[in-house]
Amino acid sequence: MSDQRFPAAVDQVTPAWLTTALQDAGSLDSGSVTGFEAELIGQGVGIMGLIHRLRLNYEGGSGPETVILKSPVTDETTRFVARTFEFYSKEVAFYRTAADDSPLTTPRCFATDHDPESDEFVLLMEDLADAEVASQLDGCPLDLAEAAIGALARHHAAFWESPTFDDQLAWVPFGWDPPMPQGVQHGVATAWEPFLAAFGDHLGDDIRSIGERFPAAAEEMMAFRSGPTTLCHGDYRLDNLFFTPGDAGPEVTAIDWQICIRTAGAYDVGYFISQSLTIEDRRAHEQHLLDLYRTCLADEGIDYPADQLFEDYRRTVLFCLCYPIQAGGSVELVNDRAVQLVTGMLDRSITAIRDLDAGQFMP
Repeated sequence: MSDQRFPAAVDQVTPAWLTTALQDAGSLDSGSVTGFEAELIGQGVGIMGLIHRLRLNYEGGSGPETVILKSPVTDETTRFVARTFEFYSKEVAFYRTAADDSPLTTPRCFATDHDPESDEFVLLMEDLADAEVASQLDGCPLDLAEAAIGALARHHAAFWESPTFDDQLAWVPFGWDPPMPQGVQHGVATAWEPFLAAFGDHLGDDIRSIGERFPAAAEEMMAFRSGPTTLCHGDYRLDNLFFTPGDAGPEVTAIDWQICIRTAGAYDVGYFISQSLTIEDRRAHEQHLLDLYRTCLADEGIDYPADQLFEDYRRTVLFCLCYPIQAGGSVELVNDRAVQLVTGMLDRSITAIRDLDAGQFMP
C-alpha cells in the first residue's frame, strides 16, 4: 500500500511542509513559512513535470524569497511515459545520490521525495531566476558553449567507469537497457506519419529513408558497448542550462535530470552541439568544441581517443534525428515557439547528419 507523506501537487503544499523542508535543509534557522503564492512556469515542448515558482512569506525569520516546486504532470498519457521510463524516480535518485559528487553545478534541493507505488514525486529546489539563460531557438553563443562543454567534461570525468555504478548508482540504466530502445522504437514509429504530414517538406530522400528505417534500428543505434561509459545527462541542451558570471568564465548549472543514463560521453556532447548551436556556429566551432572536451577530460587523467570520440559523436548526431521526429509527430505543439523549436531541431539535425556523413552508421 502506498505510504505517501509529501505533497505531489502544488495544491497539496502547506506552509508547515515548506517550513519543515527548509529547516531540514538548513535554509531556515528560525521562524516559519506562513503562506505562499504559486506561479506555473516552464510550459512547452517535452515538459515531463509541472514546475511552479513559489513566493514565500515568513514570520519570525527569513529564508529564500522564492523556491521552485517540481511535481508530476496531470496528463495520464505523459504520466504513463514517465512511469515507463522511470523519469521521476531517476531524477529524485540523481539529486539524492549523484548531484553532490558532480563538479557540474545543479540546483540546491531542499526536499526530494518519490513514492514507488504511485510514482508521485516532489522536488523543492532553489530558484535560478537570477541566472542567465540563452534561447535554444537563437542558438548558443560560443563562450557559453565552451563553458557548457567544459562543465560537461568535468562531470563526465567524475563518473568515468566509476565503481559507484555497482552500488550507489546501481539505479542508473545503460542507454540501451530496456525499455529505452523499445520506447524510442515505438515513439518514432507512432510519430512518423503525423511528423511527415507536418514537416515532410523539410526532408530529402536520404533523411526520409533514415526515418523509415529508424524504428527497426533503434536498439543497435543506442548501444555504445565498445568503450568507456559515464553518467550522461541525456537531455543536455540549452533550454536546460543556466549561466552565472564568474571570474573564470560562466558557471553552468544543469537542470532536468530525468533522462540521465549510463552511456558514452559523446552522447551528451553530440546532442548539445547538434541541437543547441546554429548550423553556422556548429560548422565553425564543432572541431574546437570536440577538442575542448577531450582536453578537459585529459586534465582529469582521462584519454578519449580522438577517432573514437568523433565516431561516437557522429553516431549520436544520427540518433538525434529521433527527437524532432517524436516532438513533431506526437507532442501537441502548443504555441509558435514550440513549432519553431521543433523546426530548428529538425533542420539542425538534418544538416549535421549530411555534413558529417553520419548516415553511414545507419544499421
